[in-house]
Order: sequence, then structure tokens, then C-alpha cells
Amino acid sequence: MALLRWMILTLCILALAGCSEGKAKKKSTSTKGTAEATATAAEAPPEVDTNSGLNLDGNRVRVFSPAGWRRASRSAEYLVRYQAKPQGAYPSVVVVAADAPDGFTAVTSENQKGFVAAVAAGLAKDFGGEGKPALKRNAVAATVGPHHAVTWSATGEAKLDSIAKKIDRECLAVVVGGRMYTVEAWAPTGKLDGKAKSAARAVAAALAVPSDDPIEPLVPLEPEPAAPPEPPAKPEPAAKAAAVPAKPLPPAK
Repeated sequence: MALLRWMILTLCILALAGCSEGKAKKKSTSTKGTAEATATAAEAPPEVDTNSGLNLDGNRVRVFSPAGWRRASRSAEYLVRYQAKPQGAYPSVVVVAADAPDGFTAVTSENQKGFVAAVAAGLAKDFGGEGKPALKRNAVAATVGPHHAVTWSATGEAKLDSIAKKIDRECLAVVVGGRMYTVEAWAPTGKLDGKAKSAARAVAAALAVPSDDPIEPLVPLEPEPAAPPEPPAKPEPAAKAAAVPAKPLPPAK
């Protein structure tokens, strides 16, 4: 009898252990699924406003605004600037155009390493010296949308809303149509967050050669100069009157 009770008790303990293990596995699977869903959401590409396309840089590139951002005032220092809030210049996303490094009319997986090296050489001249801004992260290869890009981060200074501020800059450079376009996220030092960086990535990913669709240009095209007025027609010379022969004088008497 005692043996029977012992066997029953053992079976109950094993059954309880099995239930506990099953619940633990189910909970672990559920937690893993939640973590994977969170990671997928975090990696989802940010969006641009597809109705905001502009043909810029002499119609060489089409640029789109980050979704929910607004286009800021124009400046000769950049092609276009977007800001997250109607009031307040920061954070900003700025697009700058420049000639691509020699030989890089397009960047592919095969020549991306050389493109990164060329950009890094240029950055070495502009950063790190006395009185110059500093690089916070060296140039490294990146892929953004269809583009093989290069990314780096740096400090800087910008004057927006008539106030000069020290800023952090997160930069992405791509080549479109033989030109290099650098998309930068700006914010005061220590305040550049992931939202602004994602917005800059969205803009960089959407850069493209313009199609034939009519797109509102940021800078109105200069009106064609008016044709010079035609000189007034010269008056036709008056026809000379036919010579009338003089009447012969009567003979002298």
C-alpha cells in the first residue's frame, strides 16, 4: 500500500513539473516573439512625404521631405532644409550638393570601398585641425535604400534663427546622377536623437534622378530674358520723280 502511495505521489510531482516546464516554454516563446516584433518595428524604414517632391540642383535630383516635417526657409548654404516643428529650427535635416570624388559617377558594391576612402580623405582636410570641427565617428560604408553610401558624424556650428549654436551632425553621402548629395541631421550638442537620424536616412534613401513628371521646383526658374525689340524698319527711299524735259525756248527773233 505504501509503495502504491509513493508511486502515485511520484507521478503527480512529474506531472506538475511537466506543466510548469510547458508554461515556461510558452512564456519564453511569447517573449521571444514580442522581442522579434519590436526589433522588426525598430528596423522598419522611416517614411517620406511622397507629395513633397522637389527637383533641385538644376533638376539633377529629386528630394522628398521626411513625413510630418516641414520645409524651412531657403539658404545659399544648402539645397533644402527640413525641420521637425513649425516653430524651432532644430532638429533639422539638410541636403547639400557637391561634385562627387573623381571617378565616382555612381557607387556600387564593387567600388564602395574606394568611395568611402575618397570621402574620408576629404574629411581629413576639413575636420580635426586647430579651429576646425571634430569628427565624432570616422567615415564608414552604409547602405540606405538603393544607395551604397558613406556615413560619419561630426560636430559643427550652425546659425539658424539668427542664433549660432554648437551642433552635432549625423551625415550620409550618396551619389546620384554623378553628383554627391550629403544629407545631414542637425541638433544642438547632445540633443541629436534617433528620430532625427531616421528622418535623415529616409531623405537619403529617397534621393533619385528626377523623372519626367512635373515637380514643383524649390527655386523658381529664372524668367527667360525678353527678346530685344526689333529695330524700326528703315523708311523706303522716296522714288525719284521722273525728270520732265524742259520746254524748248522759242527761237530768238
